[in-house]
Amino acid sequence: MQLAGNIPEVGWAKVEISGEVISSVEITGPEKNGSPCLSPGFIDIQINGFAGVDFSSADLDVDKALSVLPALWSTGTTTMCPTLITNALPAIARNFTILEQARAKSPDFDHAVPCYHLEGPYISPLDSHGAHDPKWMRHPNWQEFEELQRAAGGKIGIVTIAPELPGAEEFTRKARAAGVIVALSHTDGHPEDVHRVAAAGATLNTHLGNGCPALLHRHKAPFWGQLADERLRASLICDGFHLPSDVVKIIVAVKGIDKCILITDAVHVAMMPPGKYMLVGTDIELLPSGQVVRADRVSMAGSALTMNRGLAVFMKFSQRSLAAAIQAATANPAKLLHRNGVCSHIAAGQAANLVIFRQESETLKVLSVISRGQSAHSTC
Repeated sequence: MQLAGNIPEVGWAKVEISGEVISSVEITGPEKNGSPCLSPGFIDIQINGFAGVDFSSADLDVDKALSVLPALWSTGTTTMCPTLITNALPAIARNFTILEQARAKSPDFDHAVPCYHLEGPYISPLDSHGAHDPKWMRHPNWQEFEELQRAAGGKIGIVTIAPELPGAEEFTRKARAAGVIVALSHTDGHPEDVHRVAAAGATLNTHLGNGCPALLHRHKAPFWGQLADERLRASLICDGFHLPSDVVKIIVAVKGIDKCILITDAVHVAMMPPGKYMLVGTDIELLPSGQVVRADRVSMAGSALTMNRGLAVFMKFSQRSLAAAIQAATANPAKLLHRNGVCSHIAAGQAANLVIFRQESETLKVLSVISRGQSAHSTC
């Protein structure tokens, strides 16, 4: 298979694909005005559900899990980390088992899912809990986590915890030794809690600027520690609701583009019509504006964002280039995950997960998607 397109800030590229990998890349000249762009497929390390399918739902089954792929490909995303949120431990284990069954049934799903993300139940039940139900929240417990890991076939690659909880440091040290990425969020702690758990091995902030109290103490809010600690990368939800432009600019300025990762934090209402829905026992609503909120309006409840729109919003809010946005949606999460089959950049030997798109004012219009070296989506 042959592809051609503009690689932003690189030039016009001709790409050869052999099997499931890129076999050669030739830059033949400068970018061609008006021609489509070519980039690695987008990588979403936090996606709770999509197109009507909730990965944490009691009615999740294999076919529903697999049905997410075509809708996801249409947004340019070729790699995702299905994210299970705070719930009863047996319910979490059940759904990890179903995701493993989906992996076993479908090579495409297996390829698209390098690992899973567990967000909770080891988070704060106080002001920062958001749409997570406090009744299921617990202190970090490594033995419990190992049981969930067995249900997940060893594929839990990211776990989000609150750093102030008892046992957070010990849990983090064991997770790091086991190759699991520890992320910090939904925290009501202090900067010192953040620094202590970062020293124990945490390397990521989950949706920085969210999952924290609505009112920030001028000095003692965990946000300041998360922002300042150089050991922690930052994932960002750029949907126009979770973070204002000023905060996006500040995060990018402090962290640097190399430590920023774009995510959707999408729930199952993404690509669904506005209306009322349910998220793990919590009533939520997708508003006509595209914002997802708890029915009581106390907090947001994930997003309806797609990655192709998230890149466009990030560019607008941060005033960074298309190349920088692509980096935050591809190379940076790929470096974090450090797993085979994830395309980080367009080069020989990389997995043939690619997207061709045109840049528009409010989104990136996806024209074609390649996954495993084969056409997965095309508007032609």
